[in-house]
Amino acid sequence: MTHYFIGKETFTAPLIMEGSWGEKDIGTHESTMELYFRDDATGFIEWDIEDVGFEYIGLWFTIDQFGVRTLDEYDGVMCLSDKAIALLRKFDVIVPKEFE
Repeated sequence: MTHYFIGKETFTAPLIMEGSWGEKDIGTHESTMELYFRDDATGFIEWDIEDVGFEYIGLWFTIDQFGVRTLDEYDGVMCLSDKAIALLRKFDVIVPKEFE
């Protein structure tokens, strides 16, 4: 399936690793989030965390008759970070309040 690079943001922020086991502060790191859309109503964010590794956030959307995407679901992280929400909104994805 084809995917299309939409845009990216680079930032430095404190990060917390979360899992079913709890959470752990992993310090402050520079990160880059890259947003991609696929041909269907899905996409992903590739999150490159310097000195830590990669995370992939799977995205599912509803696309209206005008091509506007609304986030329906995500996977790969325990919660959607403010940075990921800001990236989606920057590229005109509607992110409902329930994801904040």
